[in-house]
Amino acid sequence: MTWEALTTIFVLAIIVEFSTEVLKSIVSSIRGPYSRGAAVLIGIILCVSTRSGLLSIFNIYPLYPLIDYLLTGMIISRGSNIIHDLVSKMESIGAKR
Repeated sequence: MTWEALTTIFVLAIIVEFSTEVLKSIVSSIRGPYSRGAAVLIGIILCVSTRSGLLSIFNIYPLYPLIDYLLTGMIISRGSNIIHDLVSKMESIGAKR
């Protein structure tokens, strides 16, 4: 696991968060579940276009890399808080070993 890769994922999560907020301010009909859908779509597009995946960071390589990008896009669509929580949990697991 490299900190550079995790930092990239964290930055993508922040970009998704801000992009979703800007989109919601431009298109007033994006609220509630549509807001979550827009965030997921933005997250997936970013991950696929940058080839960024959490599984590969942890040396888990799915048969189809697109699966990694799709899952990562969904995770980062939750915003930067979930990435922060994930990194904190991984650090605590690493510290126990």
